[in-house]
Amino acid sequence: MQLEYDKNNEKLKNYFKNLFSQGTSKIVDLKINVGAFKEIYDCKSNNENFIILEQNSNKTAFNERQWFMNNNIFNYLPFKSGYVGCNIVVEDIKSTAKIRLMPRLYFKKNKELQDYLKENEGKKVEVKIKTDNFNFDNFHPIWEKEKDDSTDYKKDPNYKIVPVGANWTENRHVLGFYNVITEEYNETPSYSLIKAAKNDIGSPYFLILDEMNLSHVERYFADFLSAIESGQPIPLYSNDDENYELDIPDNLLIVGTVNVDETTYMFSPKVLDRANTIEFPTMAAKEYMNSDFKEFDFKNINYLMNPLEDLDVRNMNVYDLKDIFMFINCSEGNLWDVLSNELDLFQSILKKINFGFGFRVINEILRFMFVSWRYEDSPQNWENWERYFDAQVKQKILPKLHGSQKAIGQTINELFNACLIERKNNADARLVDLTKNDCRYYTSAVKLQNMAKILSNQRYVSFIN
Repeated sequence: MQLEYDKNNEKLKNYFKNLFSQGTSKIVDLKINVGAFKEIYDCKSNNENFIILEQNSNKTAFNERQWFMNNNIFNYLPFKSGYVGCNIVVEDIKSTAKIRLMPRLYFKKNKELQDYLKENEGKKVEVKIKTDNFNFDNFHPIWEKEKDDSTDYKKDPNYKIVPVGANWTENRHVLGFYNVITEEYNETPSYSLIKAAKNDIGSPYFLILDEMNLSHVERYFADFLSAIESGQPIPLYSNDDENYELDIPDNLLIVGTVNVDETTYMFSPKVLDRANTIEFPTMAAKEYMNSDFKEFDFKNINYLMNPLEDLDVRNMNVYDLKDIFMFINCSEGNLWDVLSNELDLFQSILKKINFGFGFRVINEILRFMFVSWRYEDSPQNWENWERYFDAQVKQKILPKLHGSQKAIGQTINELFNACLIERKNNADARLVDLTKNDCRYYTSAVKLQNMAKILSNQRYVSFIN
């Protein structure tokens, strides 16, 4: 089991540092709230005879005879994969933290197997484990009632709807301010929500900014954009004794609603780069009045309902993601190579008019593709990947697109053709009778076709109008 406490908890960090510097081997009492372990436990059943895992052969495997197993192992264990938030107490020092289980396979000394692994270092090796070894029918933990209520933080709803005003030009409307007259900090609803989230890191909290673009987002939300990017706290105020800062916890999710009219502002590339733009077209009145609104048949509703599942994906870099995608295939070959080519294609088209995208957008698209793969139960051969890449083209790549007929007319046609199965036909986006069967990325193609028609009529177009 791996436990990672809050990186900004200097008091706890210094406590461990002092113990280490003393050179003593002191036993430390660590209290973890029971609720976190209840979240980890998730008994599953599987009737297959073997677990089949593909692992990388490496020096640890053939020298020390051990592997850290990939996430497929959790299909056979009564525990969830990924981090679970918790609260801990060490010597009366409280901290938020996160824990996860990391199964490790350790085999007996076997020279033939070790030599084989050494010869295949860096290559995929198929490991079969009999499922008889994972019989947890009698695993029924009994949880004791919490005796210490010091970690029972959650009292209020885990969301706040905050209407954005047209006069928001600084962060005090979101974060509050220190009143020098009363010598107290004037809190806002969003500030209170962030504090609650910090004290209940195992649960998701939602800050919903209603009519987010009534004011320039870059002005009142600049500190958030910087903190989200850097992982550093937001400075609030200081006095002679201390500087006061606010950390943005990982379990805080920020949603903004947007309408577009003459009273609102368009988002800058800085904001769009850090968000997914989800468009909700207006439903026809007749369709709305006569629809029965049947529920969608979700493939993995439990995964969607827990926004903190796989939270550590946010910190994955391109090398971490490559290690995973290299073992996923699709009809066109290795998925990592396919995604590389697709992203390079769209980037090269947009670079011609200086609308190219950089590492941040690429990493976020790849992370989205990873959690989409997990949502679809992590298939070895993933044939449905285009559906999710289509969503990212529309949500991450197209929103920054705007300009005149002369500036972006040809680019819209090139992007449209990149969304089709037949990419060399140089079709005029306005004139194509579009069907799903023609498209590799259907929703993006429809959006580009609509933009092309508006551009033809008005000589100017943006994603949002």
